[in-house]
Amino acid sequence: MTWRSDYRNSARAALEAVPRFAGMTILASWAGTIDAQTMPVMGIVTASEQMRPSSSGQFEHETLLQVVIKRQGGDTLEDELDDDDAAVIQAVMAALFTPATPCWPTAMNQILNGDGKQRIGTLVRDFKITSWRPAPGT
Repeated sequence: MTWRSDYRNSARAALEAVPRFAGMTILASWAGTIDAQTMPVMGIVTASEQMRPSSSGQFEHETLLQVVIKRQGGDTLEDELDDDDAAVIQAVMAALFTPATPCWPTAMNQILNGDGKQRIGTLVRDFKITSWRPAPGT
């Protein structure tokens, strides 16, 4: 297990405890499309990490944690995704933020699409988690 795994597991546990997300399917990851019967669905990934030496002799790591929510909806789909986003920020920051390991929400994207019969919305919320660790391999 890595600290990235710890970040994902902590975020997942915090989000599972949010009443708004009760009954939502939480997947480790997915590829391709999600069928309507599976929605709403959430995924939590550590999509990337940047590493550079710091003045303390350790390496500064900036980890990108993403929470992705996909749901069906009607005319209020964007509002539902906005409410999802607010709940995600609150839960993830409460679970992960410490003075030694700051975790900040950065970017948010919403994608809406559909064929007229149903609207599908996808929310992607990014968090930057900063940590300091010994040099790799030590």
